[in-house]
Amino acid sequence: MNNIYYMIWVDAIQSIRKHHPHKKTWKKEIFILITWMHALNFWIILLWLKYFKVLIVPILDIDIFSGDMLDGFFSFAIEFALPVGLLNYFFVFRNNRYEEIIDKYKHVKIRYGLIYSVSMSLGAFLSAILYGILT
Repeated sequence: MNNIYYMIWVDAIQSIRKHHPHKKTWKKEIFILITWMHALNFWIILLWLKYFKVLIVPILDIDIFSGDMLDGFFSFAIEFALPVGLLNYFFVFRNNRYEEIIDKYKHVKIRYGLIYSVSMSLGAFLSAILYGILT
C-alpha cells in the first residue's frame, strides 16, 4: 500500500535533485515548501469546520509589530505551520529518513508534489474567497 504523504515528499525531493543537482540548500527549500502546503491544507480544513460549526478553534492573536500583516503571518506560522513542520521533520528528515522513503517509493511516476502544491494553493485561495462571501 502506497502512502500519499510520502509520495508527495519523494516527488518533491526527486524533482529538486533532478532540476537543481548542485543546490546545497534543497532540504530547507523542500521542507519549507511542503510544510507550507500542509499548513494551508490544515487551515482549509479548520476553516470549513468552523463554517459548518463542527469545530471552532480560536485564532492565535499576536500583537508584537505595529502592523497587522506581520502579526497575521506569525500567527499563521505558529498555529498552522509549526505543528505540521514538527511532524514533517520527525516523519521525513530526522536521521535522514528521506533516504529510506526515496528507496521505497523511487518508482513514482505521477507528479504528486506539483499536483499537491498547486491544489493546496488554489484551494486556500478559493476557500478564503468563498468563506468571505458566505460569512
